[in-house]
Formats: sequence, C-alpha cells, structure tokens
Amino acid sequence: MDEVMNKQRPNIHVYASIWQRVLALIVDLVVITAPLAVISFLVVGNWRGDWVTIALEAFYWLMVPVLTRGYTIGKWMAGIRIEMRKGNPPGYLSMFLRYGIVPFFYIVSFGALLVVSFGMMLLRTDRKSLHDLVAGTVVVKGSVPKYVQKQAKISA
Repeated sequence: MDEVMNKQRPNIHVYASIWQRVLALIVDLVVITAPLAVISFLVVGNWRGDWVTIALEAFYWLMVPVLTRGYTIGKWMAGIRIEMRKGNPPGYLSMFLRYGIVPFFYIVSFGALLVVSFGMMLLRTDRKSLHDLVAGTVVVKGSVPKYVQKQAKISA
C-alpha cells in the first residue's frame, strides 16, 4: 500500500498557505460549528451544547479527517488536506492530539499559545503550527500541480 501511495504522489510537499488554512477554518466554523451551536441553543437553551451536538462536533473534527484521508469540508473547499509527515493519511491519535489536546492548551494559556502557533506558521518554511508539531502532521495542497510532478521526475 505504501508503494502505491508513493507512486501516486511524489515526495515533494507543496505546503498550504496560511490564508488557505484560515479560509478552511472559517468554512468549517460556518458550515459545522455555527449550525450545531444554533441547534443546541434551540434545543437546550444554551450555546455550550447538549451531548448530541457535542458528539457530532467531536465526530466531525476527530473522525472526518481520518475517514476522508485528511479532508474536512473547509479543507476540501480550500484545496488542502492534512497528512502525516511521510505523506500517509492521518490517524485517530494524531487527530485527537491536533484537535483535542493542543486546542485545550490554547484555551488554558488564554490564547498565548495560539499566537505562538500562528507565528510558527509565518516563520517556518513548512508552515507547521504548534498542533502540527505535536500531532506529527502537515497541511499540504490537495493535489500536486503538474509542473511540480514534472520537476520531480527530472530530479528523481
């Protein structure tokens, strides 16, 4: 299976831009999180959610990227996806670290680690943020442009 994956995609990462990642997050928040918050408010009477909307939200952020090989609705629309370092699709543990554990520390630090994470995306050549480093993931453009594939064949 790994041989097939390596033949489909050259070993060149075309990293997603910060703005593609921000766009994907906004789309995910508008399409998934906001409607679930409204449903929760209508059903329970608060924005924090009931167990059904919390379960749906957790399923979306933790399971959908694994089941779709790195895509969420927002990432799909922005043309980007999550991968593991070696180009493999993300696993359950990496999604739990990425969307469960690290955001908890963003909240506990009152947003200070979120600012550090955004700065990392600006300064690093691979555009990895803090949650990418902890989870061992990288966000890349969904399909490698043809000119990159041609260069990969020449240099390989």
